[in-house]
Amino acid sequence: MVSGERQFYKNTVTNVRKIYTVLKASSENDEGYLSVSEIARRSGLHKWTVSRTIDIWMAPFLDVVIPEELDQVGLKIKLVQLAKPTITEDQVMRGLHIRM
Repeated sequence: MVSGERQFYKNTVTNVRKIYTVLKASSENDEGYLSVSEIARRSGLHKWTVSRTIDIWMAPFLDVVIPEELDQVGLKIKLVQLAKPTITEDQVMRGLHIRM
């Protein structure tokens, strides 16, 4: 690995697809923002995996909100939705490979 070059975590591509599928379905059903816990439940992934994948690999494609009022009382909840509801899985996958 060249210095400064990122590597995929194990199953990164599969995890991105699962998260994208959950968020796309949510968008199509006008559900709005989903919590990391709800994305984890629907995708079958661990909450840590969902949160990390969103932060490292999917951030350019998502709108992420952490409500300050909840953070101030010790609850750190990350709410997520697709930044553009029309984005396709292929576009997300291309962006993922470009970020490598």
